[in-house]
Amino acid sequence: MTSDAVLSADPVFQLNVLLWALEDLPEMTALQPVLRRAGYRVESLGRPLLLPADEQTASALRTITGSADRSPCHPDLCLENQDHPATLVVELKSRGFSQDSSNVRQAVKLIIASQDLAESYAETQPRPGHVVYGTVESDAARLAETLQGLRESVASHAVPAAPAATVGISIDDEGARLSTSPGSDLPAAAQRALEPPAVVLHRHDEDDIRPLYLIPWTPGIKGTQDPELQADGYRELTARIIVEAMAIVGQATVPIALDITGAMLLSRATFGVFDRWLDADRRQFASAATAVLVRALRSLGGFRRQSRDTISLSLSNHDEQAEAVKLLEQARPADKMTNLEAAVNETLTLFDDF
Repeated sequence: MTSDAVLSADPVFQLNVLLWALEDLPEMTALQPVLRRAGYRVESLGRPLLLPADEQTASALRTITGSADRSPCHPDLCLENQDHPATLVVELKSRGFSQDSSNVRQAVKLIIASQDLAESYAETQPRPGHVVYGTVESDAARLAETLQGLRESVASHAVPAAPAATVGISIDDEGARLSTSPGSDLPAAAQRALEPPAVVLHRHDEDDIRPLYLIPWTPGIKGTQDPELQADGYRELTARIIVEAMAIVGQATVPIALDITGAMLLSRATFGVFDRWLDADRRQFASAATAVLVRALRSLGGFRRQSRDTISLSLSNHDEQAEAVKLLEQARPADKMTNLEAAVNETLTLFDDF
């Protein structure tokens, strides 16, 4: 079993803790949606945030980070609260970092871009943002100091800086917690929800602390995740994609021509979370899901891949339908040579013309 220390620093576990805290769940459950009860909702995952194009911003970026690059930043989550004007711009990190870290460039861009998110949302009225970094609880206070120092550096260049705060993620005998410290710069609603530390997922004895993930695996985390946890994520999401494809094929009324997309499968396999995924790697994510089906169904006569994200499956009769379901049943989600891991590597180079 993966240790609590490794798990609490895992980017996929961290993301799911936040998502659990934001789910619309009944009162009697092991999961406690503490942020949902405080009025927060997931607006998007990976939304591109635009930076101002003025020379003053470029000068500040150049001085603080060593680069004037103003390409969009993509925070993990953006959260809205209808009773509070500030959008929470959430970024998750396995560990805290200092002002000498390579993570500073991203943090400074988030602090500048989040001061007013109106352009990023294509809105005409100001939309204030509030940067929140989530990390392991032991590093949260130190990271808060780093963020405050970066805000001061930005402000010293006469560039408006968004507020910034941290949230600690931990696991103890009671379960997985989100926490903040007194005097933290979180918005009041979030501060109240997490002080004292809030148990998001209750633990039962020696059971695995991980329940059903909303997102078992995400693109862009290669090299930052424990290999065992990464293999678990590939296997789980592959299995879900296959199950959803079986449901689509098995419930169809033949004869029929089915168009199945990776985006459709991921939406169903992640309980709708993928629908709010706006990051640049969304296309790779969907293409990889499609590639899983290509590997399973390529021997069928009525099968073809139309694009990176779409397959076409013509089923003339019940025998062909049964054969398609049988091939999906024979897929091996744990086999890294045929599961999502192989599909991800394949989509880096396949179908570049589409």
